[in-house]
Amino acid sequence: MQQPEILSLAERLIPAYHSHDFEHLLNQMTEGEPPSTKILVKMELNRVMAPCTKPVDLRGRVKGECREYNLDGIRHFLDDVAFNAYHKNTRKFGSYTEGVWEALSNTHNNFRVMQKRGKPVGTEVAANPNSLDVEPITLGYDLKRRENRLKTSTQIEMQLKNKQVVNALTVDLSPSGAKFKVPSAFDYKLGEVVDVTLVELARELQVEGIDNAISYRIVGIDESYENDAIKFLRLLKLDTSNLIEVIIETLLTNDSQKARHDNQDKIIRARSRGFEHTYLKHTCNLPVFFSGNELKLVLMTENNQPIWQYWHDERNQQTLSSLFHQKRMSQLTAAGVRGSSNVIYSFTHQHKDKNLFFSMMMPEATREVRQLFWHVGAKKESWKAFRLSVFELSEEEKLELGEHSSELDIETNALTHCGILQEISDESSRRDYLLTDKPRLAANELNPFRHARNPESNPSCIYFDAQSRRREPRYQFRSPIVISGSDNRAIEGVTIDISKHGANIALTSPSPLKAGDLCSINFKELQLYDKTIPLSEVSYQVIRISPGGKRLQLAIQESSQLMKTISFFGRLIEHNQDKLIAKKELLPSNELLEGLHDILLDKMVSSPLYIEKKGKSLKPKAIGVNYPLKPYLAILAKLGDERNFSLAPIYKGHTNTLLAQPMKRIEGAGPQFHELYLFASKFGTRIQSVESKLSTEFESLKDRIGFVKRAQMMGEFYAIRICGAPVFDAMTALIRKDLTELTQISTHQARSLEKEINNIVGYGELIDITEEVLIRLELTK
Repeated sequence: MQQPEILSLAERLIPAYHSHDFEHLLNQMTEGEPPSTKILVKMELNRVMAPCTKPVDLRGRVKGECREYNLDGIRHFLDDVAFNAYHKNTRKFGSYTEGVWEALSNTHNNFRVMQKRGKPVGTEVAANPNSLDVEPITLGYDLKRRENRLKTSTQIEMQLKNKQVVNALTVDLSPSGAKFKVPSAFDYKLGEVVDVTLVELARELQVEGIDNAISYRIVGIDESYENDAIKFLRLLKLDTSNLIEVIIETLLTNDSQKARHDNQDKIIRARSRGFEHTYLKHTCNLPVFFSGNELKLVLMTENNQPIWQYWHDERNQQTLSSLFHQKRMSQLTAAGVRGSSNVIYSFTHQHKDKNLFFSMMMPEATREVRQLFWHVGAKKESWKAFRLSVFELSEEEKLELGEHSSELDIETNALTHCGILQEISDESSRRDYLLTDKPRLAANELNPFRHARNPESNPSCIYFDAQSRRREPRYQFRSPIVISGSDNRAIEGVTIDISKHGANIALTSPSPLKAGDLCSINFKELQLYDKTIPLSEVSYQVIRISPGGKRLQLAIQESSQLMKTISFFGRLIEHNQDKLIAKKELLPSNELLEGLHDILLDKMVSSPLYIEKKGKSLKPKAIGVNYPLKPYLAILAKLGDERNFSLAPIYKGHTNTLLAQPMKRIEGAGPQFHELYLFASKFGTRIQSVESKLSTEFESLKDRIGFVKRAQMMGEFYAIRICGAPVFDAMTALIRKDLTELTQISTHQARSLEKEINNIVGYGELIDITEEVLIRLELTK
């Protein structure tokens, strides 16, 4: 028998080595073999099962950070992989034996082992300057922290419910909970109560009761995406003693240490908040707030205006509130439902110069009616698909908003739900919705999905920033006018307010004008002030018109002929500053923005990307995440190096399409969107290969469907909608406030953070649209 076969036999007999029928099993397994085989197998078993006292020191020998462990009275220096292997193999061999020692010395990340397999030695390979690895920033992680939390790495012993003892490390400790790094070799269960002994701190500190076990309940089990040898446990302390508080006080022995600990915490938090504010200022999603079934508040950002503008008709009147009608909202805000998510399809139909909106939520129709909606709507360029996620506000969140009711024109204490409206499909993918057979139904089956012409409510609309969005101030000013359109029909009215370049007017009878139309205004009274300027025929463009057609917002047509007229309005305002009353712009306070910040950050439905400029090219810098990670993000995490995520499956080969083009610094540029298909081939938990393609790169529909089917059969399939937009000013009022506070602690750190935020020149966003792509291609399993 060959050497590998002898080793294999010995391996299979390890569990039976100490059993009474070991000899019988050995005879059975070596039956028919020469006597020497039995002797060689027994010799190998005796060798690997022999007790071992040799310490293992892997410092400088493995790709990973090593730390000291005192295990069964022997001091070792192990990394996370070897630490997990120790637990795994001591259970297999029964104790610390020669076999365990060999396993620790031959882990897969050992430089000697890697060299034998022809793999590059990690620490000796220079970092790739073109790497697409980015730092993951946990957004909102410290949001609700109300107590001191000490980050410390010390050894503990944890006894599980089945009496197994696990050696682990603390990540952080607080009076009410903890986070531990544990080997993945054991089976941990949510809700399980474990007893923890702080063995290393007990040796170092003289604190009464520190030797006693502390009871914790496991409330969270997080995978380590960069290292499958470990897991992270989040635990709630069940013990009512103040032992941990005393330990934290003892470790921070003097005022300077306490100040350093607190300041370090504030610096980390300020940096995290800088990225959080940038995300909320630039997100492509549209946050909305409801009071029961009624839309009350819309939060605008730099990049979500296309969604807001889509829901405006030919009068430029918002119809978004009609999207959330009472029957639909009663499903989404049913009592006891903390959060829900639904897909909404929509299109507009032109009828007698009117824009009619149609929308349908997935549960609102049968499959046939939905297919009819697809066939009618997807033939129009206005076709869209949205995902609406609705969350019930907690009592704490309601109280937070209630404190700002005087700022807005709404009772914020009456707000009950928060929603996030995401665009997940547009005209570029509308052909996919025409793949199904058109049902034999009459078109009037879609009438129930038509929006009411005039919405019952008009929500307040504010920007996530306390900076004015107006080009110039507006002033209350009443003066008689006559307006006439292209049909030369004259209608009398008055100005309500004016600015240098615009006017808000009220008419005595409805006007047939639409948003975008040109009109002429005769300022009858103002013409008497200066007859040298032609104020009897000033050209304006209609920006918005009220549902009744009597209220119009206008913008002056800037041209060389109208420069004197614009100058006249400027002088009129300047010389009457003491008489004119400026119209107050609805700007949120920093306190209100803080409240909205807290509410929105733990309701993330997409992943923000921050892009910086390196030399002449753009490069992803960081990605905002929440744990546990979404499945497609877990793929990127496992592909990353050390603690980083790899964005190579997304951007490699696509940097021009996904970075350079969308993020050109062109004033007024809106976000650009692309769909990416991702196929991850896996063996167990290990990723063997990842293949990705933009939906536009497939030669045909058959090729695209084939890719999806192959991915479903051989691994995992994900469809990701990628947004890209330039960032002109990453700063917000809240970041400036945080920087001012950080300056009191460290001027250097404040300057460094300010520079880092200002270096963000592009913003991206990843949205998981896998389910929607499978539905429209009819590939759901």
